[in-house]
Amino acid sequence: MNADSLKASSLEDIIRYFDSQKPLTPENKDEWDAFYTETDRGEIERIIVEFLYSSRGHKLLFGGHSGNGKSTELNRLVNDSRINDKFFIVKFDVKEILNINDIEIVELFLVVCLKLLEFADQNKIKIETYLEKEFKKLEGFFQDTLKIESQSSSSIQTSMGVEGKISAKAGFPLVRLAAAFYAKMSGQYESRKIVRETYRARLGELFNLINDLLININTSGQQKDSLIIIDGLDRIPFKQAKRLFVEDGQNLAMIREASILMTVPISIIHSPDSALLENIIGPIKTLKNIRLKAKDGSQDSITDKNRGIIKRVVCARLKNNNENGGLITPEALELAVNYSGGVFRTIIDLVASAAINSKVLGGTKIAEKDMNDAVNEARIKKKRPLNRTHWDILMEIHENNEFLTEMDEERLELLHGLFALEYINGEEWYEVNPLLIENVKEYRQKYKKPAEI
Repeated sequence: MNADSLKASSLEDIIRYFDSQKPLTPENKDEWDAFYTETDRGEIERIIVEFLYSSRGHKLLFGGHSGNGKSTELNRLVNDSRINDKFFIVKFDVKEILNINDIEIVELFLVVCLKLLEFADQNKIKIETYLEKEFKKLEGFFQDTLKIESQSSSSIQTSMGVEGKISAKAGFPLVRLAAAFYAKMSGQYESRKIVRETYRARLGELFNLINDLLININTSGQQKDSLIIIDGLDRIPFKQAKRLFVEDGQNLAMIREASILMTVPISIIHSPDSALLENIIGPIKTLKNIRLKAKDGSQDSITDKNRGIIKRVVCARLKNNNENGGLITPEALELAVNYSGGVFRTIIDLVASAAINSKVLGGTKIAEKDMNDAVNEARIKKKRPLNRTHWDILMEIHENNEFLTEMDEERLELLHGLFALEYINGEEWYEVNPLLIENVKEYRQKYKKPAEI
């Protein structure tokens, strides 16, 4: 397929194609080759090397700001030939199958169990007789207690609009119940409650079942180890994340027969519990944001290069477009880069929003006014949930490029929601999301005494 055929050639195409929720995947080679932008961030290569030379059972947490490219980098890892030579890979995204605002370890363990069973079924790996008996018990629970019936179609739509895929030809009956289970877990609180009440006291049974199934898979013929990759956990709210990773971290560590890579919210990384988390589960690796200025606000050769990277993320998706114009004017592109903060999802959303603005006004390209309107819309949405305490903290960050006091829940919320952004270049520092900087300055003038200004 010609790469240009994948690119936007009109405002309508931009509105359709600029989807910030869709990570790139190397399985779609044409799209990957056309759109993937190398960032010179070496975190994923270091993670690859760590897994290649670590023993079975190695666990690693992968964090960073939402929208800064973690899922795309994980997809790059999954398709690395060195990783595939060493591991069977089982990867899933929890936000596609569970309710990310209400996740506990019980349903996460059950999903891991089902995903491993699906992998074994797809790869025609024979399951030991005693394991079949255990899965029969689980199947009975699904059918008798959760009232789940086997699905005859190839997919099922959950009440939250999430599509769960199943194999119509699955050999093991429990696999055919998987999509219906995901639907209940994502959309029905009562079902989650029943599952938790039933299996919370039986977590030991679940991780023993998972470990035994992993041994079965690992010794199936190719003699590879297993690598479980769980994406989407970086999206869960801080309180849920603390319960899952900190309070239940010891249970997560009990899966010993597979290496595990899990995403984790940036709020957990910066919480006082992060050291405990590394001790219980494993090391935390952070995917750095793309910094577009130095700590003192100046530009240097690195920031100039990084601005080019962010621009290429946009231009690579546009037909016959470059930094000098096309479907987006240079002024509009520059504006989008400035307000992105170096976060990929933000600039993709801004461009899509600006394309809608231009289309409504009868335009044929994104002009500076269209982008200004998109920025204003994004700013209004961004500042709505903020209270007086949040504004005080943001003012503190803008003035000092750091948090001056302990990382309490309000400060962690600001990081989690991209109201404040972390940058690392030799040292760690912070800045207010560019969308909010003018509001922070206005707040300072309005609420602080003249002697404090």
